Amino acid sequence: MNDRVSEELLAAAAKQCVDEVIHEIKVQPLNFLDFISAVDGRLVTDSLKVAAVHGKRHDDVLRLIRKRAKDAGGWGLRNFAEGVYFDPRNQQNHPMFTMTKDGYQFLVAKLSGAKAVEHQIAYIEAFNAMAEYVKNQRDGLRFRCMELELEDKDSKRRGSHHAKGLNQRKREKRVIDPELAELKEKVQPKLV
Repeated sequence: MNDRVSEELLAAAAKQCVDEVIHEIKVQPLNFLDFISAVDGRLVTDSLKVAAVHGKRHDDVLRLIRKRAKDAGGWGLRNFAEGVYFDPRNQQNHPMFTMTKDGYQFLVAKLSGAKAVEHQIAYIEAFNAMAEYVKNQRDGLRFRCMELELEDKDSKRRGSHHAKGLNQRKREKRVIDPELAELKEKVQPKLV
């Protein structure tokens, strides 16, 4: 057996071993409901929950938040709010941060570890699912738009042949035109 063939066999065996090890790693699914809540219509979490969910020390999370908020300037001020929590174990107040959904995303981009990777993958998958939903919605709207355009064209054709058809066209036009205009607006949203 030549060296090239044996190297390829070793590489294939190593890849198979790595794949088997990766499949055996079990990471608990990240449940966003465990640490994200809605307050006044906004999604928020806090540094204590983030530390617990990601298996990090709270002081390390605080240090990272302070750095990220400072780096982000005014945006950081809008998405991270420093506060305190009371620890009944030692009867003292300790610093903590509340953060918006965007602040959390900004923070987790700098975290490492299995939970952070799991979160990033879950977030990407959720984003892709939403993009697919929007695409399907838009495709459905386009189909309905094409349907109405054909119906409108047929109505115009019938209306041009006789008086009875013209009256029917007037009634259909009142129904078709507003819906068609609304669908065209939704299919091609304005970029403000």
